[in-house]
Amino acid sequence: MSRAMHDIQYDAVHDEIVIANIFAQAILTYRGGADGEEAPIRVIQGPRTQLQSSDWGMDVDPVHDELFVAEPDAIHVFPRTANGDVAPIRIIRGPKTRFDGVARPRAMAVDPINNVLVVASQQRLLIFDRIAQGDVAPLRVIEGPTTGLQGVISHLRLHPQKGWIVTVLGGGGGEEGGDEGRSGSGERIRGIAVWSVHDNGNVPPRWLLGGPKSHIQGGRLTLALNPKAKEVFVGSGQAVDTYFFPEIF
Repeated sequence: MSRAMHDIQYDAVHDEIVIANIFAQAILTYRGGADGEEAPIRVIQGPRTQLQSSDWGMDVDPVHDELFVAEPDAIHVFPRTANGDVAPIRIIRGPKTRFDGVARPRAMAVDPINNVLVVASQQRLLIFDRIAQGDVAPLRVIEGPTTGLQGVISHLRLHPQKGWIVTVLGGGGGEEGGDEGRSGSGERIRGIAVWSVHDNGNVPPRWLLGGPKSHIQGGRLTLALNPKAKEVFVGSGQAVDTYFFPEIF
């Protein structure tokens, strides 16, 4: 492990923890019960992997045994159990994808039930076919002033059983527009926003949980779902806030 681990996923089906190591250009997998100075059980690393800067998005599909990793201009897909210097089994890359040096793939998540991959790229949500490969256009794109999507979208999560995309508005920061999420009228929007994986275009969220009492501020916000308790966790700075959000579960 190194100083910065920008994404971590827990595979509950196989009881494994998966971490992207940006400085080692590697994906590390540990036992779910790992403790102390314990070595990873698998490491994806080497020139054949084509990993360069996996500093943001990553997700595990335990149903189809695949691992999705975001690069500055591409999405790489590996077998979940890959180990060593292994080549991706699929790569999504090219002008049709709408990935480029500015609009890079950031947060992302895979939905094995609705068979889609959702990628946050600057101020938009790109929805691809789960098995997309090569220079392919998204199936659908959520973007525009009504969405409230502005700046860098640091994390998103999916609830496949309901087909929801859950993200945080008002986060981000950095070089791609700051943390100023605003509506079409210029009003700042902060909150937990929910869309359907079937939404397309300049559409408002199906739900928006926010307001002064929500405590949702700027910065790079992290997000996690707890469907069993119908809760959403938002991490920011030195705090983790828990919201009861039964409408989406």
